[in-house]
Order: sequence, then C-alpha cells, then structure tokens
Amino acid sequence: MGITFAALALLGVAGSGVADPLHKFGHDGAWRHVDSGWMFPASVSGFSRVGQPYNIDGNNDAGAEYRPASGSSVSAEVDVYAADSGAPDATLDGAKSTAARKAGESAGVSSEQPFQIDTLKGVRGVKVRHAGTEAAGTLTNLYFFTTERWRVKVLANSAATGKDGDAALDAFVQALPWETLGSESGIH
Repeated sequence: MGITFAALALLGVAGSGVADPLHKFGHDGAWRHVDSGWMFPASVSGFSRVGQPYNIDGNNDAGAEYRPASGSSVSAEVDVYAADSGAPDATLDGAKSTAARKAGESAGVSSEQPFQIDTLKGVRGVKVRHAGTEAAGTLTNLYFFTTERWRVKVLANSAATGKDGDAALDAFVQALPWETLGSESGIH
C-alpha cells in the first residue's frame, strides 16, 4: 500500500508538465518571463496590458497584448521566443506571414527597414510596415528583433495611417523594457 501511494505521488509531481514560464513580479502588476527575463509591465508608453501574459503554443514562449488607455483602436502584441523555438512566428518569415494576414488583402508592404532600439546595442531589428488602402484606413507594423538566444516580435495595428499612428507605435516599441531581455538564467 505504501509503495502504491508513493508511486502515485511521484506520478502526480512528474505528470504536472512543464513549469509555468510566467510569474508575477513586484507590486505594479508586472509579469516576468522566467527563461528570458523579459518583463511584461502593466503599462508602457500610454498602453495598458490586456489581462495577464500568455504562453504561446503551450511551450515556454510568452506574449501579452497591449492597448492604449484612451480606448482607441490600436493594439500591440508583444511576443518573446527562444531562438530555437518551433513556433511559426519565431522566425522573421513566419512573423511577416502573420503580419500580412492581419493587415488584410488590401494592404501591402509599404516599407521594410532596420529598426534600432535607442537604449540597446547588439540587438538587430527590422520594421515592416503594411499600409491599408484609404478606404480601409489601417496600419499594421511588424517589429522583429533577434539576439543570440531570443526573438521578440511586436505586431501592432492602428486605425491612424499617418505619421502620428506610425510614431505612436514606434514610441511604444522603443519604451518596452528591452534591458530585461536576457537578464534571467532560466532557473525557476
């Protein structure tokens, strides 16, 4: 009887699956992605996080959605992937495909250019801008960054297609907590 109980207890622990890669951090509503150290703060540059961060495809990749406090029709998804992740959007080509679908049939790539984070050196980034037709009046920007160990995808949509909408999305990306990326060792 004692052996059966011990075996069941061991199976319960072993069967619990992968440890949760996201943990609450501090008293300001932030969440930390354990493997990468990336912080998902409650607010960034006038945007508020929608709910708590999520796991991507049931693995240790994580993301969160942000929207402006003003309630405008702008949204941004911030996703963090391990360099060896099998998730489709963990590659630039996969992320571009997702951005094109999100932008819609009438949108086309209006520019693709390097995008540097002002406070961070050694991170390569690209910004792919999809502009909708005048009738659609939408803007979708993909920002994709790579380091040796991590990939960060920011997919942002705005109803404002002009320079103001583009500048607001750029400012949000610049204000993200880039200094936290790679700050953890992956130990739970």
